[in-house]
Amino acid sequence: MTTDRAVRPGSVPRPGPGPVPRPGPPSPAARPKVFGIGLSRTGTRSLTVALRTLGFDVAHYPADPGTYAALLAGTARFPLLDHRDGITDITVVPYYQDLDRAWPGAKFILTVREEEGWLASCRTHWKPAIDGKAGRSDVYPQLQRFLRAAVYASHEFDPERFRTVARRHTAEVLRHFAGRPGDLLVLDITAGQGYERLAPFLGVPVPGGPFPHTNAYARVPAEGAAAGGTAGPAASAGGAR
Repeated sequence: MTTDRAVRPGSVPRPGPGPVPRPGPPSPAARPKVFGIGLSRTGTRSLTVALRTLGFDVAHYPADPGTYAALLAGTARFPLLDHRDGITDITVVPYYQDLDRAWPGAKFILTVREEEGWLASCRTHWKPAIDGKAGRSDVYPQLQRFLRAAVYASHEFDPERFRTVARRHTAEVLRHFAGRPGDLLVLDITAGQGYERLAPFLGVPVPGGPFPHTNAYARVPAEGAAAGGTAGPAASAGGAR
């Protein structure tokens, strides 16, 4: 036995030469819950597609009766979390503190965006009437009214109110997660940040290919699925949701 391979009392044998195993996606049992807590128009659709590419089955702005009932009850006990890995968009914005307590070890991603560009995008996004969106689900219009009132204190776009809401939300999130860098990631997708920050935060390998950028009204692939396969990056370009 050579000197450098000798095992001294109390020491740990060194592994022999051989391939180093590559990390893979976390197993379902070990996978943490993931919540995207950015406001509307900060890239929440793109984040959702990216998370699914990384192996996390998250729901983007779910509008099912169970989610609506949980919102009305104010419990943050969303039934879909029994079989899915998380939720993105303003569905969870009013409840991130409750979810932090309910799911120890959960990961939170705050998507942000340059303020004036964000306000311009919101102005466009708020033009269609809520009642014209009923085709998505029977409860969607009521659910959207509830969330817009809960998050923005308004059903209509108002730049000064939205500016105040955005600044306050960011400050409160940063204060809540102060000293916990492993639990919160602040991500500016519109500025070019993507997998190089997101994947290490979630403990998974950085995938090949570009970060997805879905447009304003593209349907997130496989939205509404109960569980299962992940979707690949969307190819469409445009504004961030």
